[in-house]
Amino acid sequence: MALILSPYLTASYHQIGLLVPSEFSEAGHRLYTKADVSKLQQILSLKQLGLSLEEIHHLIENPDYDPLPVVQAQLEIINEQIKLKEKLRDELEQLKTLLSFNQNISADQLLKIMELIRMNENNYLTPERIEKMRAFLSSLTEEKKAKMRKMLPLVDETQKQALQKRILK
Repeated sequence: MALILSPYLTASYHQIGLLVPSEFSEAGHRLYTKADVSKLQQILSLKQLGLSLEEIHHLIENPDYDPLPVVQAQLEIINEQIKLKEKLRDELEQLKTLLSFNQNISADQLLKIMELIRMNENNYLTPERIEKMRAFLSSLTEEKKAKMRKMLPLVDETQKQALQKRILK
């Protein structure tokens, strides 16, 4: 069974050879198999994690590639984003209540909300997330660390230095 997916979603991936449809309909529509759709899900997950299409292509073509850690990382990030959004929502609810009763709002309350807004931006790493990453890195065997280094796409030197400062200390 083949599926037709939105050309807006898949055309650029097809053009660069990242996701080539398994079949074409008589009318020329791209048809995708379950395996193609699974690959598309991986592409979208890796893209959400901030990888470029070139990095994604390099990674998923690697015979040692395992999608499970990608899904786990994506779930962790989403769960963390949910917690941050819930904290922001709670603070904004309190602010709304104070404003509706014409109460004074402290500078500390406003600063807390501004910090939560900043934390809700895309690339924020909480101290808890950094600690989890440190624990994960220290739990790896040398063999697994070497395997990860082979699988990881190239990282911008600035990003690498920032991560090393925060995680590797």
